[in-house]
Amino acid sequence: MKRKILVVLCIVIAVLAVFILKTFRDAGEFTTLSPHAACNCVKVNNVPGAEDIAIDNSTGIAFVSSFDRRSFVKGKFIQGAVFSYNLEGRPELKNLTAGLKFEFSPHGLSFYKSTDGRKYVFVINHRTLKNYIEIFEFKNNVLAHLESVTGGLVISPNDVAAAGPRQFYFTNDHGSVSAFGRSLEDYLQLSRSNVSYYDGKQFRIVADGFGYANGIWVSDDGKNVYLATTTGKKFYAFNRNADGSLKLAAEKSLGTGGDNIDIDGSGVIRIAGHPKLLTFTRYAKDEKNRAPSQILEVVRNASGGYSFREIYLNLGDEVSAASVGAVYKKRLLIGSVFENFFLDCEMKR
Repeated sequence: MKRKILVVLCIVIAVLAVFILKTFRDAGEFTTLSPHAACNCVKVNNVPGAEDIAIDNSTGIAFVSSFDRRSFVKGKFIQGAVFSYNLEGRPELKNLTAGLKFEFSPHGLSFYKSTDGRKYVFVINHRTLKNYIEIFEFKNNVLAHLESVTGGLVISPNDVAAAGPRQFYFTNDHGSVSAFGRSLEDYLQLSRSNVSYYDGKQFRIVADGFGYANGIWVSDDGKNVYLATTTGKKFYAFNRNADGSLKLAAEKSLGTGGDNIDIDGSGVIRIAGHPKLLTFTRYAKDEKNRAPSQILEVVRNASGGYSFREIYLNLGDEVSAASVGAVYKKRLLIGSVFENFFLDCEMKR
């Protein structure tokens, strides 16, 4: 009897060891990283948790989502903000949401310019009791709040991609509501997250079965939607139909934990990545544990496929856990989840 118990115990230990090693491998913890950057960067300070950045390429104005997550984790809520940052002329940083009368904890955001010239900014907002997508209009350098949208499918929203003045896609990075369920999804690499669409009247899921759906973007012509996943480590390209439904056109391994997506004025796609996901988790708990920052450039092949070129990588000394790389002309803005700044970089090529 004792021998049987010992055998069972050994099997359990072996299975756990294999699971742990697989988790570390899949999280990229054994990956060798070689820092490089073809750009010179300066810090733009006093912008905590600049998790996402979107740029109006017609004016060079960047919109920056900012929320002090470190303070929030410690039990102190500090009202978040959307900042504007001018990339033409003298750099100027301005809080566009200082006068908001409701709780504002911004996450992903999206810029949209309609056919009539009106400009909108959509923002994921994690209020205490419910999640919302906030819709603003940007006019005369002022961000005016128009609407707060929510519904039963707004479970765990991460990023938003505007497709019209009141239409948008968003990612639910988890399918579970509870913290325990979300942890199981992460560590067991369960593909339970989705992409949902709001057509101006109702929500519906248009794609699902992803491992932590994260960054999402709609092309300027509205014909394509791009998605990056974190634990799934994949890049997806979809063809978009007139009714908002999506058809998968391409699926490609990123080799890193994908975060936010940016497409510049010339159509080049860039994705921020977390090459060591467990290191990122440790950094989220303690800022002394620095996490790598990575920016990938998506290359469209002659055959219509996709490949990726790493244009920026550091081990966390310059910026830790970069979550977005947004480009305007030769300027690369790098935001992160927890830092108290974002980087303004002059690209050398």
